[in-house]
Amino acid sequence: MPLTDAELDQLMTDIGLKRPRGGSERKPIAHGTYRGSRQHRYRKEPLCQPCRDAENAYQREHAARQPRKSAPKPKQYLTEEEWQARVAARRNGGESR
Repeated sequence: MPLTDAELDQLMTDIGLKRPRGGSERKPIAHGTYRGSRQHRYRKEPLCQPCRDAENAYQREHAARQPRKSAPKPKQYLTEEEWQARVAARRNGGESR
């Protein structure tokens, strides 16, 4: 059975331990916010539903702010004559300059 915070504090006092420096006490999770979802993930805990909903809403808003990618240009293929002309231009252009 795990100890409550008060029992743990009393036990630490009884055996002479000090609390670690640096604010090691965990802050309460800000449930229902994106920050709360990040706190869950940091602690490797499963997300509660309000935090999951808040993270999904944040991700949707973030995606809406990003510029849409335009459709890729269709590939333009050369005919055999155009290809041969391009190859010949490279050969002739490189030697006579």
